[in-house]
Amino acid sequence: FDLVIMDEASQLKPEDAIGAICRAKQVVIVGDPMQLPPTRFFERIGDEEDLEEEDAHVADEAESILDLAQQVYKPTRMLRWHYRSRHGSLIAFSNKEFYHNQLVIFPSPIPKSSEYGVKFVHVSNGVYENHRNIIEARRVIDAAFQHMRHRPHESLGIVTLNIVQRELIENEFEKRLKTDPHALRFITAHDKGLEPLFIKNLENVQGDERDVIYISVTYGPDRYGRVFQRFGPINGPAGHRRLNVLITRARKRLVVFSSILPEQIVINPESSWGLRALKAYLTYAHTGVLDQATFTGREPGSDFEIEVA
Repeated sequence: FDLVIMDEASQLKPEDAIGAICRAKQVVIVGDPMQLPPTRFFERIGDEEDLEEEDAHVADEAESILDLAQQVYKPTRMLRWHYRSRHGSLIAFSNKEFYHNQLVIFPSPIPKSSEYGVKFVHVSNGVYENHRNIIEARRVIDAAFQHMRHRPHESLGIVTLNIVQRELIENEFEKRLKTDPHALRFITAHDKGLEPLFIKNLENVQGDERDVIYISVTYGPDRYGRVFQRFGPINGPAGHRRLNVLITRARKRLVVFSSILPEQIVINPESSWGLRALKAYLTYAHTGVLDQATFTGREPGSDFEIEVA
């Protein structure tokens, strides 16, 4: 080839990419090191006997062609304009947490709106057992059918934090779909376009975007009110990258359905970046406040500095 362009290079294993590179006079390798790496996740869980083993084994990530290219070709160039989010709150957390505030974000003319931004729904009676949260799933499905009835012009995607919850929502969704003509019209209309409704888990949502995204956090207290500090692939070494993909799929509105409040997530100095970021993101979604100030430890130089702080 005269030119080879590799997109989503963070997910390409070197052995899958090297053949095309060897046949190219010039190569452009494009990807985001803060998005999903190549993974053996789906190669491992054919029987899905115990998905909580994700905690231990999802660390089995491979190096990508993007990782190798960043070592060989310097300097790398960053594409800084963020085009997707039509409201700054949709990308503000990722910009701060993962991109060192380097993204150029176009401000929305609407500071607060029911139509734009990040929303938080606390499912206070949600129960997590057997890797799923039935009550939370039903809340998500109820909201999805309300969306399809009242906002048929907005495309919709639903994302869960594990596979079992995704399958639960899919099955319940299909049962209700048969008796709801508004939902059937929504599905038919959007299937004809480029953005049909999807229900996915966070492992396979990279590259997708929709007007509205619903997230089922899934994890939460058991029937006795105990919250076990296990959060599947979010706990893994690349958990922060999974979270970043998850929370940046929406153009207009992202709604977080969570049976767990941020203060119920326990972190310590050994906690993974993914777990710390999940707690921080739930705090942000719940309060709407993004802590962007940095305490330097120095005394203020003037009364003006004190007032600004």
